Amino acid sequence: MALARRNLVAVLSSVEPDGDGLLLRFTPRSGMAREIHDRIPLGDASGLSTVHGVGRLLRLLRAARIRAPRDPYTLAQDRDLALDLARRCLGSPVRLRVERRLNRVLTVWTESGVHEFRNLLDFSEDSEGLSIVRRGGRNVVHVAKSELVRYEAATEEDYVVAAIESHAG
Repeated sequence: MALARRNLVAVLSSVEPDGDGLLLRFTPRSGMAREIHDRIPLGDASGLSTVHGVGRLLRLLRAARIRAPRDPYTLAQDRDLALDLARRCLGSPVRLRVERRLNRVLTVWTESGVHEFRNLLDFSEDSEGLSIVRRGGRNVVHVAKSELVRYEAATEEDYVVAAIESHAG
């Protein structure tokens, strides 16, 4: 996984509930053709990802000049309130710091169908078949040689929001 940071100006174009959090979509003003998604986890106010998510949400509210609750962790505990406040920020320009991530993907065609493996660490083919190792401590997947038709590796580019700041201008 390669990592590179980049700053860009974008507009908040969509806010939706997403499980126990929010999904924010930003449309870059220039330079990038596609949307950037940011998932804001809510719920456990003591969790590090929730603390970072609430921080990004507070900076979004500040950029849109929307008053945040006196206790910011109310946002973590009340998804409907967080959703309502975030939707009031629609159309607001912000400066995003994004991290570019490259993920390896392996597509495997077998006698039983097509299978896609994301977050790939490594794969190897031997006389027994194909062994696939993924990130996250998951078990090694083995595809028997008799089932294997073909396979193809690819790299996907994605951007993850690291910070949201006000954009002046």
